[in-house]
Amino acid sequence: MFGKRSAAEIAAERPLKPVARPPADAAPAPAVASTPAARPAPAQAAVAQARPRKTDEYYDLKTQIFGALIDTIDLSQLSKMDVDQAREEIRDIVNDIITVKNVVMSIAEQEELLEDICNDVLGYGPLEPLLARDDIADIMVNGSGRIFIEVRGKVQETDIRFRDNGQLLNICQRIVSQVGRRVDESSPICDARLPDGSRVNVIAPPLAIDGPALTIRKFKKDKLTLDQLVRFGSITPEARRSCRSSGASAVTCSSPAAPAPARRRSSAA
Repeated sequence: MFGKRSAAEIAAERPLKPVARPPADAAPAPAVASTPAARPAPAQAAVAQARPRKTDEYYDLKTQIFGALIDTIDLSQLSKMDVDQAREEIRDIVNDIITVKNVVMSIAEQEELLEDICNDVLGYGPLEPLLARDDIADIMVNGSGRIFIEVRGKVQETDIRFRDNGQLLNICQRIVSQVGRRVDESSPICDARLPDGSRVNVIAPPLAIDGPALTIRKFKKDKLTLDQLVRFGSITPEARRSCRSSGASAVTCSSPAAPAPARRRSSAA
């Protein structure tokens, strides 16, 4: 393991702030009545039950451990590793920091924290799980605390957020730097593409008032078929038959013609 300083030295200098946790015998908090407009859709409710919303205490703990990681790790050495090796190195150091600082977490919480920190250092931070989903068509970020997605033509707000506007701007810089561009006060608007072909638009302060604005238009990995277009109502069954006929004709016309049989040269009598 490499590092600028050991996790024990960092722990001695920067003790973690205690994270408030409810006692085991505490009564559950009363449910807050919501208006019909604020009530999530059934699909969103199922996702919320399967994946609890991250609390402010979680983000505070993540920020402290991330700061200790940056003080410990040598980023110049990390950049020379491949992605898998770098992830393992980060996970080892974060595990050491958690152990030395006596952070009380469940295994599931620790795994989620490790994945989030690896995404912050090596990937696109909180956007990584959204980019991995093929059912999302658009990702819209309005400042560090509001992230919206479009799924099946409907826009919904997520419970994902960035640590602050500084982290969001760093992710934007990481995206546009891949195409040799930058985004800052002198050049606050930029268009770029992700490696998978997704289109990206960034608007940074001073044009963006409430923090950087980021929009990502994703493309499905599986291309739409004619049958799907008919089912979505984009084309009629007659248009589908016409397209298939035209495609078959184009394939037939573009196929190489069969070679003519060779003629035998007649011999002189």
